[in-house]
Formats: sequence, C-alpha cells, structure tokens
Amino acid sequence: MRATIYHNPRCSKSRDALKFMNDAGIDPEIILYLDAGWSEETLIALKTDSGLSWSDMLRADAAKELKAPLDSDDEQTIIEYIMANPVALERPFVTTSKGTRLCRPITQLLEIVDRQPESPWFTEKGEQIV
Repeated sequence: MRATIYHNPRCSKSRDALKFMNDAGIDPEIILYLDAGWSEETLIALKTDSGLSWSDMLRADAAKELKAPLDSDDEQTIIEYIMANPVALERPFVTTSKGTRLCRPITQLLEIVDRQPESPWFTEKGEQIV
C-alpha cells in the first residue's frame, strides 16, 4: 500500500501513526513538514481530500492567532499563515490510496489502511487501538 505521512517526530500522535503503519508492514513516505514546509497545492489537497474545514485542520492556538476568520472566504490568508507557520496545522495527516485523514484520534487511520498490526497494539501512552 502506498502511504504518505506528514510527520512531526516531536508529536506523540504522529509517532503513534508512523509506528502503527510500520508495525502493519506499511512503509510510508515520510514528509517532515516542519523542515520541508507546506506548499499551497499540498494544503489544498489535504483539505479537499480529507473533507475537513480549515478550522478542523488548524491547531487551536494557531486558530486564535490567525487574523482572518476561519470561516471567511479569504482562503489565501489561511494558506499563507500555515505556510509561514508549518506547526499551525494539526497532525498527523496520512494519505493512502483509500483517502486522506487527520489521524487524530489515531483510529482515523483504520479507515484508510488495508492492514493492521497484530493485536493487541498500543499507543506509546498505553491506549489499545487493535
């Protein structure tokens, strides 16, 4: 299965999603978005493919800091803000041939992967997922 994870190694949810996929035998392409940054095309694709609103995609603290209202038509301002502040986007986003999900909670990952790790499988904080 082809998969891409937009990964922040300092985020436990992102580490859990990557470990889940690796333990399931899925070797995703890893995009370290804090280093690589975001492109306008990628942000629009993540929004479109996930079906989420900008307010669902942004971290709460970033949404408060953003000057434009998240329900406004000024999508360009929101995109430029995220590009200038890559950490503003929630994480992790995972894309597979089955779709794109913000894997928060990690159970969202189950909707877009075709394999799971052996049960029982736990997050690093001890939550059983499968």
